[in-house]
Amino acid sequence: MKILNFMLITLFIIFSSSLHANDDSTKQTQWGEVSGLVRFYYVFEPSYVKSGRTNDYSIDGSAIGGHIRYTSPIFENFGASTALYYVQDTGLNNTNDPDTMVASGRFFTKDYSAKAVLGELNLFYKDDVHHVIVGRQKIDSPLTNSITTYMPNMFEAIYYANSQFDNTIFSFLQIDKMAYGTRAPVEFALIGEGTKTAGATQNALEIRGRFLPIEQQILANTTTKTNGVTGFSLTNSSLKNTTLRIWDFYAHDIINMLYFDATYQNTYNDLPYSLSAQYLNVHSVGENLASAWLDADSANLFGLKVDIAYKNIVAYIAYNHSGDAKLLNPFGGDPAYTSSFFSRNAYRANVDAYKIGVNIALAKNFKIIASHADYGRSTTEGTFLPSKPVEAPAQPKADAKESALLFSYNPIESINVLSGIIYKTSEYFYEDKQVELLDLDLVISYKF
Repeated sequence: MKILNFMLITLFIIFSSSLHANDDSTKQTQWGEVSGLVRFYYVFEPSYVKSGRTNDYSIDGSAIGGHIRYTSPIFENFGASTALYYVQDTGLNNTNDPDTMVASGRFFTKDYSAKAVLGELNLFYKDDVHHVIVGRQKIDSPLTNSITTYMPNMFEAIYYANSQFDNTIFSFLQIDKMAYGTRAPVEFALIGEGTKTAGATQNALEIRGRFLPIEQQILANTTTKTNGVTGFSLTNSSLKNTTLRIWDFYAHDIINMLYFDATYQNTYNDLPYSLSAQYLNVHSVGENLASAWLDADSANLFGLKVDIAYKNIVAYIAYNHSGDAKLLNPFGGDPAYTSSFFSRNAYRANVDAYKIGVNIALAKNFKIIASHADYGRSTTEGTFLPSKPVEAPAQPKADAKESALLFSYNPIESINVLSGIIYKTSEYFYEDKQVELLDLDLVISYKF
């Protein structure tokens, strides 16, 4: 009854604010624009983590938060933007039970207390050709984008993009600092299982939302000094029906990450389809400061994906293959085609991963999302870090898989209700038994 009352109050506030929203575009132009997100999470009781542990873990993960963003009026193509991110416990989690695992990736703090973070604060310039952003910002790239809960990784950076050439956009950036987002501990522990390949190289439990020198965030070392990260990107659509993208992040004296993908879109007998290919290389550079975490000086993966649409159905099949060494992945990104909600195994060594999925739109505002991924067994040592006490890293002993069945509903355009079930098996064992996860989740999101 407690959870029902809380949800009803939350939904009442959301619907009330949407009904009384001010649609005066002139006023928005004069005083700037306000936008944001309110999101509520709840994990249902049957959820569990099973292993060789005497008692299975139950899972709690109820949180409410979001962000509010203000963008100033534009004057001579100049403007400013800021966003405040906030999340708190709903009071519905059992945080004191040793047999209950709380979804730490939905909070900013280790003790699940409320916290606000000024995640964005920047000045920008934008015209028909040039786009410059200076300050705290989200970097939109395959090397930094992934599933987020409340705040993604944020960066203090200088970003410049140019579109003066036909069908081409290129950009440069220099990153000085990074703040881990809310999901970083999950990327390190539950998803990454200590391999440092799933978007985070440390658990970040106590430093989420803090803008620290990016080399210190990558290496989990507060004394390291480098020249940050220099980046470059190129997007070109000169070839008919084809888009090519290149991104390169050079973390001085640590690693260089080079990512390339290509997508071809067309129609055959009234069936839209796309063919995609990707390649990612990570290699040690300069002083090789991350050498202790690397299997080799260079590591790579490639992938293929086919998407086909038929009426209200979109289906896809994807494949990833990695070489003999794992890929260090420190910026929160997840470009691999076969990644799932709780699995990013394609960045580990010697992986052949397969994934199939389908989205079925049963109505304009309701769809079913289903997927299954098989990652096989890598040769990367790891351990299931959420279980306590933590066991030493060891070689995988079983195949890793993940399946999901989700339902997405939009009662109105600005509100999304997402719920369903996710089942995962880890390739690692805990106390001589394969780790299994069952997650039954509810997510209500309101955008304004």
